[in-house]
Parts: sequence; C-alpha cells; structure tokens
Amino acid sequence: MFLPVIAVGETNYFLPKTYLILPEQSAVKINWILAPESKSYLPKELSQKFKFAIDFKNDPILLYENSLLINPTTGYIIKLNDTVKEMVCLDNGVMLFSNSEQIGYLVAEKDNSLIPQAKIKPIAKLPFKNSKIVKGDETIYAVSFNSKTKKYEVFVFNNKTNLFEKALTFNEPIKAVSGKGKNILYFAVGRHAIEYKNGKISYIYEHPREEIQDLMYNEISGLFYKTSKGVGMIKDNGAIEFIQTEEAIVFLKNTSLYVFFPNVGGILELKNIDDLKNFGLKVIKIIDIQQNL
Repeated sequence: MFLPVIAVGETNYFLPKTYLILPEQSAVKINWILAPESKSYLPKELSQKFKFAIDFKNDPILLYENSLLINPTTGYIIKLNDTVKEMVCLDNGVMLFSNSEQIGYLVAEKDNSLIPQAKIKPIAKLPFKNSKIVKGDETIYAVSFNSKTKKYEVFVFNNKTNLFEKALTFNEPIKAVSGKGKNILYFAVGRHAIEYKNGKISYIYEHPREEIQDLMYNEISGLFYKTSKGVGMIKDNGAIEFIQTEEAIVFLKNTSLYVFFPNVGGILELKNIDDLKNFGLKVIKIIDIQQNL
C-alpha cells in the first residue's frame, strides 16, 4: 500500500530501522530539537523508563524512572520526592502530574541538595487508585479500571470543580484516550481506534498488524496514533503511517508532532503536521532525516 523509504539506513547508528513517508508536496518540515547521540544506544529496558512532553516554552521535558524531571536541552534536573506515575502538559501551558491516588502540580521543596527537589501539591483525587491521566485537546482524561463492575472507564477533568466526571464505560481494556472534552472522544482497544460521540460508539480504524498504544488529537491537526513500530494519522476511516520506527514516544502540540527516540536520545519536530489532512493516503515523498541532522 505504501512505498517504505529508508530515511536513515540500518547501518547508521543514529536511527536504525527508521522510515519517514510523506505525501508529495506536503508542507511538513523537519526540525531536530535534539540531534541523536553519535554512538549512544540505550537498551530497551532503559529506554522504556522515559515519559516525554513539550512544555509551554516548547522545551522538551523527560520524566525518567518516575523520579527525575529533565530538560535535555538545558541540562536542568529536578528530583521528585513523590513517585510520579504520569505527567501531562496542555497546549495552554498547564502541566500536571499524578501519583497513584492524586493529580496536582509541582512545588519546590527546601533542601540543601545539589539537585533541586519538588513534590506534588494535590488539586484532585483520581477516580480510582492507579488511574492513568492522559492529554487531550485542552483536556485531561483519566483511564481507570473499576474493580467492582469489572469495566473500564474514562473520566474528564473539570477544572472548575477540580473533579473527574465519567464520560465512558467499556467492557474491554482501554489502552489510550484523546479528544476534546466529552463531546469529541477517541479511545483505543487492541488494534482498533474508536470514536465515542453523542452516546454512540463507532469503530473508525483497525491497524493491520499491531495494537494501538497511544492516541493524540487536537482540532487543528486531527487524530494520530502510535504503535510499538509506527506513527500515523487517522482520516476518513483510513490511515497513513508516515513514521516507522521502534519504541518512539510521541507528543502532539498545536500543529507540531514531536517524536522522542529514547534509545538514541534524539527529539524530532515535524512542523505543519496538520497539512496531512489535505492529502490522500497514496502519494509518497521521500524524506532523508539524516540530511537534516
């Protein structure tokens, strides 16, 4: 269906097995926020310990082992005295963190250590213990398992009441959620991307090979998915998988899609990613990522 094009060859230590495939005449531009380390390659068990976001200054933020907050472009490090499970950074600059029971923002702690320290100041309780918080379009969702009903539930955070309000109940495990409020809601179950709108569920896309691990959405750019080996845009009940790589972490902000390659320490920005909405899914343009390093 697509012509796979090697963006960086497998013999190159920068980004092995990485492909970038774009429509002809696409306005998408490549910008390296952080170029890959020349000969660095983290083993999978270490690279999976990162979480990734872009803050209000468009700086990359890494959460490592749930205890260190790192800005890799400035080298600034904060030690977290709480075990942080998740972090979300909305496009309006709001950055929140969760532990196993609460959600809140970070406050500095007075300490004589060389590394600044911080802890979570709670603003709300999670719907259930170990609920996972995720980012939508100016929306924070919580994905939970209700042990009493044995069902999976999605909640929307109401920033006026500081309460999570239930939006959806589903029988099968929900892997990912995104959307805007309660009115535009997408979630992933297995290989399926599903839309929930006006109380109705519609299966809008099925990945042919892999489970969908993450969904990203905003009204400007559209709906994107990530699997263990690819990133794509979902459109008109189909998809274009324009990145093929291994275990990348992806963050959508406005019209840019940021891709963190934890195994080599590189961070790539794809500008004007909303332009993909203007194309069909068959015409391909070859992009050599290495030329942009």
